[in-house]
Amino acid sequence: MSDRNTQTFDDPIQSDAETSPQSNFEETAIISAVTHKRARHEPTSPTSPTNPGLSRRKPSKKLLLTGAVVAALLIIASLSLTVAYKYWAIQRDVTAFRINKQQLATQFIGGGGVVYPLQQVNITYPVAQRAVSILVKAGDQVKSGQALIKLDTVQLDAELNQASSNVSAAQSYLNSVAGAFPYNAVTVAAAQHDLQVAQNHYNALIAQTSARDGNLIAPIQGTITAINVNSGQAFAANTILLTLMDQSSVVVRAKIPLNNLNSIHVGMPAQVSPSALPDLTLTGKVAQIIPQADPQTDTFGVWIQVPNTQQALLAGMNAFVTVQGQVNAFVVPRLAVLNPDHESSVFVIRDNHAYMQPVHVVGRSDNTVFIDSGLTPNELIVLLPLNKILTNAQEIHIVATEQ
Repeated sequence: MSDRNTQTFDDPIQSDAETSPQSNFEETAIISAVTHKRARHEPTSPTSPTNPGLSRRKPSKKLLLTGAVVAALLIIASLSLTVAYKYWAIQRDVTAFRINKQQLATQFIGGGGVVYPLQQVNITYPVAQRAVSILVKAGDQVKSGQALIKLDTVQLDAELNQASSNVSAAQSYLNSVAGAFPYNAVTVAAAQHDLQVAQNHYNALIAQTSARDGNLIAPIQGTITAINVNSGQAFAANTILLTLMDQSSVVVRAKIPLNNLNSIHVGMPAQVSPSALPDLTLTGKVAQIIPQADPQTDTFGVWIQVPNTQQALLAGMNAFVTVQGQVNAFVVPRLAVLNPDHESSVFVIRDNHAYMQPVHVVGRSDNTVFIDSGLTPNELIVLLPLNKILTNAQEIHIVATEQ
């Protein structure tokens, strides 16, 4: 082949090396470093993709979204804590109340109760008998000594005669053993007991019947509320035949909160309002205090006796009782006291800070609370704003003072 058709191609590396040896050395070093880095990070499996565009996987959208949500929640939590800290740390403007000295205050103590008759009698007879006729009906007003049931006079006479004979026999036996020699104290005591039993039985028959006409009579004045026997029916001994209630006065057995135990005394006036007649209010007085706590309701019993001449209150009615009492205590606005019914406390102001102070509540009215311990005269407590937005030892600023 001729030299005319021969083309010569120069080696570019060789050309560069000839013109710039330093550039050749630097390029070789860079290529070597890149090759070494790829060898460390790229898999050597023969199935690995050779496309350089697939050598780095992009993060999934789901992963990016999760990370963004977590970051947002962390930011919100941080901001909330910052705001809360600033909220509680700031100084509070409050209205204060100055405590006066203890005074005798009138309080109204209330509680629910049930109406009971002043007296209730179950009419019975000590021996088996037969009711010839019933002389009253349920709801009748009867007087003491009035005939209620006519008994079988033939049987009654026999019972009275037998009871009288038993008394005579017991008396004769006692006389005989009492005069015996030697004297036996045990035997005499037994004879005395038998005589007493015989006399009690005879007296019971006489007390509950009219010996003249054989009637069972009423022992008290009252209202017949139940009849358990019919005319002509025989009955056993000590069967309840009738129930008689004296409702000219009634007793309301009320339950009063325990923290008022020392504030109520026998003889104090009371108001009674039956639930069924809310417009009716009757006046009574405290007749009895039951100093025993009910652990389920934290109450104690107070019995209120109420005149009931118009029969407005009936046995079994529910009623609300209000007792007007007096107590020597600090009088504090209701708004200033936390939990006035249990484990009460107030915020006492000292050195421009509000400190929670336990107090003992002895009573309350609509807008005031009566406290007998935990406070001192001339002391300042927080009145407004509501205590629930304060924390113990929080710095405050008094804008007004009431007393």
